[in-house]
Amino acid sequence: MSDGTTGMHAVFEPGWTWEKDEKPLLGSPDTCPMRHVGYCLSGRLMVRMVQTDKEKLITPGDFFEIPPGHDAYVEGSERVELILFGAPS
Repeated sequence: MSDGTTGMHAVFEPGWTWEKDEKPLLGSPDTCPMRHVGYCLSGRLMVRMVQTDKEKLITPGDFFEIPPGHDAYVEGSERVELILFGAPS
């Protein structure tokens, strides 16, 4: 995009969890420290805000914004495909 915003196609296979698959790559923080903005193409991603224990299911066709302080997992047997957008740095 002309303003420097980037996009990324993210794929999470059935059985993927933030706790098991991403947390170790980030140095094992208590929660995901990143903000995510995107669009769901397929699958079902359950996102949980750790401090409040509030859950939000992201499904195909959803635009979403996930603040820092969450974890997540693929719900069901279908892979999750997302388009994630990033602001210019």
